[in-house]
Amino acid sequence: MSVIYKAKLKAAKTAVSEKNYDYAYDLCHDLLELDATSYPVHILLGVSCQHMSKWSEGASVYEKAKLLPKANTLAWQGVCALYEASGDHAKHTEALRELCDRLIAEGNLQKAWECMQKVLVLLEGAGDVRRLVRALEELAPNGPYNALLDVNGADPQPPTIVDLLNRMYRLESDLDSRLIESEVNKRRTRLGAGPISRVRTEVRSEVYAESGLLTTLTQLVEHSMSGPVDQLLENEELYFECLFDRILFVEPRNEAVAQLVNLAEDLVSNDKCSRAFELLIEMDDVGDRVAELVPKLVELFPDSVLAPAARAWMRSDAVDADMANGDADVANGDARESPFAQLQVVKSMERMGRDRACVDAAARARNAQHEFSEKYGAQLPRSRLQVDLASAGSYLRIGPEHAGDAEELFRVCLEADAKCTEAALGLGLATCALGNNEEGCQILQQLVDSDPLNHRAWGGLANAQLAADNTSGAIHAYKQAIAVDPVCAEHHAGLADAYWRLGGEWRSDK
Repeated sequence: MSVIYKAKLKAAKTAVSEKNYDYAYDLCHDLLELDATSYPVHILLGVSCQHMSKWSEGASVYEKAKLLPKANTLAWQGVCALYEASGDHAKHTEALRELCDRLIAEGNLQKAWECMQKVLVLLEGAGDVRRLVRALEELAPNGPYNALLDVNGADPQPPTIVDLLNRMYRLESDLDSRLIESEVNKRRTRLGAGPISRVRTEVRSEVYAESGLLTTLTQLVEHSMSGPVDQLLENEELYFECLFDRILFVEPRNEAVAQLVNLAEDLVSNDKCSRAFELLIEMDDVGDRVAELVPKLVELFPDSVLAPAARAWMRSDAVDADMANGDADVANGDARESPFAQLQVVKSMERMGRDRACVDAAARARNAQHEFSEKYGAQLPRSRLQVDLASAGSYLRIGPEHAGDAEELFRVCLEADAKCTEAALGLGLATCALGNNEEGCQILQQLVDSDPLNHRAWGGLANAQLAADNTSGAIHAYKQAIAVDPVCAEHHAGLADAYWRLGGEWRSDK
């Protein structure tokens, strides 16, 4: 190295330290003509370019410096400083990432974390939520920068994995919501957009397909298992609520539903989450667990969407039937998509003798059952049977013009449950109402043969015999009905009517 070269290099360093960047800039160019591979000169020239706002040239100089044999982190740090001074946040962010990679390669994880923290601050400040989430994902488990979370002594100290995932959850949840609302507002006014519900469904499908929220929540639950139970349950509830809302858009659906039910079981066992109770109540299909789940739902979550229907179910056999009917009316307004709630409405209308309202409620209940089955892949045979029985009975009571509807529904009920005596009884009565007394009597006779203690079946057979002008047969059936249930006034009145029809001495019995 010549004396002149050394003197110019020293002068360039002095010029930079004294902030005489124009002079340093000229000296560096002179030096590079003498030695184009000098790493220190490239760094001095890059600094000069930065302070002279020569952004493109400075960036080019630093990129060349990175390729030199003696390159160290100064070149990467110089690029970061240059883009920071230029105000180019996007390029500054990328430069910081490259510096982070360089520091990791050198084993300096503490400085690498501090660099990554600057990346996060930049992205957050720019409001670039999507890129911020992606950066956080790279710090999460299985991400390329996950090791940075284990650094000690850094300032600021890295977050715990649970804190990181919680932050990701908040950001992703907010991002998904804003994307959905923004895109729905754009599309709803387009020609041929269709109903707003369809537009929203299409947008949700697209946004959720790109979202990483469920993955984040899965990891959050997994990493909460070694922590406090309350924190685990809180995160399980977050995951459950998110999966519950997105179940239509998750594939494979059957696995997602199984996971949802498992989460619900865990939450319910710890008296958490009204939606978890609601899901298990629906899934139980008015089975044995309803008696356990419904009172707890009412006690723990009195404002739950399903609470009015739950109270109606609890009061259905009580004296305060009016209160049960009122609860069912509330359920009809607040829980139109709930099969359980709609079933309580049907039964409420049946109790009050509002037969046409019962038939209408049954149609809504079947829609709710169908949509639930489509959503969760769960059939609800017991609920469907109760709805069909109630509406079939209502059709029969409305009048002969609906006897055919009643007969059809009673046959559907028997196909679902061949041992359903109420359906068999209704089918016999409906068949008689259609004028097929002989067939109706046969159906009812078979019923009393298989269930001789069913006083309603005996009463139905008696009425059918009476309608078929078989007065003696009707008297026999009425007597059997009274033997089973001596206090049923309807049977006594029927028997009296049969005796009256016989005339003569029998009228005194009436």
